[in-house]
Amino acid sequence: MPDWVETLRGLILFIVWAVLVLRISALWRAPQRPVWIVLLVLATGSLMIQAPVGKWLDSTTGVAKAGELSVALVALTDFAAVWWFAVALHRAGHATPAWLRRAPAVSAATMAALAVAFFVVTPAPDRFGAQAHGWWVGYAVAWITFGLVTAVGAGALFWRHGITMRSPVLRLSMLALAVGTTAELPYLVIRAIRWFTEAPATLALVGFWCSFTRFVLVALGCSLAALEPLRRATLYWYRRQRLYGLWMLLRQATPELVVLTPRSRTSDLLTFSNPWEQLHQRVIDIRDSVTFLHDGWASPQLLQEAARHAGGGRDRGDGARDGGDGGRDEGERLVAVACWIEATRRDALAGATKLHHELDKDLLPDVQASESTVHREIRHLLRLHRALRTRAVQSFADTAERRPPAPTAP
Repeated sequence: MPDWVETLRGLILFIVWAVLVLRISALWRAPQRPVWIVLLVLATGSLMIQAPVGKWLDSTTGVAKAGELSVALVALTDFAAVWWFAVALHRAGHATPAWLRRAPAVSAATMAALAVAFFVVTPAPDRFGAQAHGWWVGYAVAWITFGLVTAVGAGALFWRHGITMRSPVLRLSMLALAVGTTAELPYLVIRAIRWFTEAPATLALVGFWCSFTRFVLVALGCSLAALEPLRRATLYWYRRQRLYGLWMLLRQATPELVVLTPRSRTSDLLTFSNPWEQLHQRVIDIRDSVTFLHDGWASPQLLQEAARHAGGGRDRGDGARDGGDGGRDEGERLVAVACWIEATRRDALAGATKLHHELDKDLLPDVQASESTVHREIRHLLRLHRALRTRAVQSFADTAERRPPAPTAP
């Protein structure tokens, strides 16, 4: 092999150990522990393939090719560990037969026993040679078979989940693992050709590049998975910031609902803990304030006028909903909601007497506050906030302020 091959092996060592250290936190989290175990096996393998390590093992044990046997044992553990990791991921959402759960460990133990047995019975000159001779043919066949089974088993699962994964970061992670494990297949084919035929030297370099690709992509695939919690936390923080304006506008008008003093803008920007809970609470706060304004200061007359104003002066009828005959479209309904919210918000700030009318819920914003629909919920609330600032809504609220107050409910 050229000298630069050893340089690239050193690069593999650096990449894998760097990822292992960066992912050390996964060791204390049960769902992420398989990732760290795979990285540990990869890191051990990247250390064992360094030429000085093999020479040291040979000289220390006094056994010819002991270093290469150690590399083979770590490599088969690596292959089985990646397959086990793929099965563990699959088990999280699918029923997995017992034989498949045990297959990685059983196949690794079997291959390890065969590797040691063939090493013992094969003369030293024939062990790990460029071509397989004598007893070493059995080792070669067993190794290629084992490698193909583990690569196909892991690759099939990674490809399946990589294609269907919704999260872009997790999809990229799964696809990196899928491509990495798939790169084992041409490596194994090349290894078989070199063991049983007179192969050109360039083929060995192609096999090395396949092995290099596998090492790097599996390590990166395991590390990319760690970015998903960070991506989600950043996304929730960003969405919470986008709702700050509407949230503060409504909280100031409904101080009765405020348990804790609202944060300043700077403090809110610097709050990163519990991002999903913080975002969900903000949506709930906005909904509570809107409902409080509706129940306290809205009147049937105000809601009818808001609907009429949103429809350009057309009387669409009380209780009309989206999508029905004569029902207002989504844009008109949003403007109507914004009109009565702005009018009641001003009444609340001015200290007007609460009306407490029994009203239907026709012009309350639709609720979609579960985690699976929160993106649609936030988009709707942001559109509502934009509508509150429009000239049409502000002019409606100005007109409503000049009207005599509606009578309170009896």
